[in-house]
Amino acid sequence: MSVHEILLFIPAAFLMAVPFGPSNFLVFTNGLRHGSAPAGAAGFARITAFALLIVITAIGLGAALAEAAWLLLAIKWFGICYLAYLGLRIWRSPPPDLAAARALGRSSRSVSVWALARMEFTTALANPKAILYFTAAFPQFIGHAENFIERFLTMGGVFLVCEYLVLWGYALAGGGLGRAGWLDGVQGWINRITGASFIGFAGWMASRG
Repeated sequence: MSVHEILLFIPAAFLMAVPFGPSNFLVFTNGLRHGSAPAGAAGFARITAFALLIVITAIGLGAALAEAAWLLLAIKWFGICYLAYLGLRIWRSPPPDLAAARALGRSSRSVSVWALARMEFTTALANPKAILYFTAAFPQFIGHAENFIERFLTMGGVFLVCEYLVLWGYALAGGGLGRAGWLDGVQGWINRITGASFIGFAGWMASRG
């Protein structure tokens, strides 16, 4: 991929990494209960799981496109519809009960980083949205089947870096701001802004023709 293509993909990668889904809620609550450093370090297990899913998705899509190039157009419109659907879901989703998570954290015992890492790894693998993200969004930036797997894996590497940075942001928020309760009143607005961004991204992809 060219530098321009990578720079174009980076905002989308951050957008995919930001939503407050199961994995990000896990690292946030781990930060609340056990501190930012253990939560962030354990989050590397999520990156390992996502890397495995990215390789599997790249090989599977690459083999399919080698046999039927028309699938790329079908994947594009599936991705547009799926991203718009996610945007609506995120917009309408109720904010999580951060106060309850904080109260649970005060009464919980510390655990090892390995125990937190196992939770991160299994949560990432058990979430089917991860593969749907990669299937729906990554091909939007490829545009053709030539060198599909190599380009897909390059985007996967960029996404993993963005995912880990966002992961640490949630860990730090859980360990600091979240403990003070400063995020409780704004999570609903975060959901709306993120949802609107997904819908806008879907519209932009549809307009590219």
